[in-house]
Amino acid sequence: MWQALIVGLIVLAAAAYAVWALLPAALRLRLAQGIGAWGRKPGRAAWLTRASTAVERAARARMGGCSDCSAVQAAPTPRSDRAKH
Repeated sequence: MWQALIVGLIVLAAAAYAVWALLPAALRLRLAQGIGAWGRKPGRAAWLTRASTAVERAARARMGGCSDCSAVQAAPTPRSDRAKH
């Protein structure tokens, strides 16, 4: 009985993670902001506040940006070995 319950919880957690990871980034961020706002309401347990803040921070970190992209290249440096006219 307990084994089936534990396996069911593991499968549920894995399915929730897969859905979360495959959501579009904008929707994932909006959901994370909602979870963060819900967890920061007065009267919530401290662990719940920390967990909801961590979810929101992780969603923001995965958003990325142009500076994180490998396609962004540094500005070309001027060549100093060119002969001046």
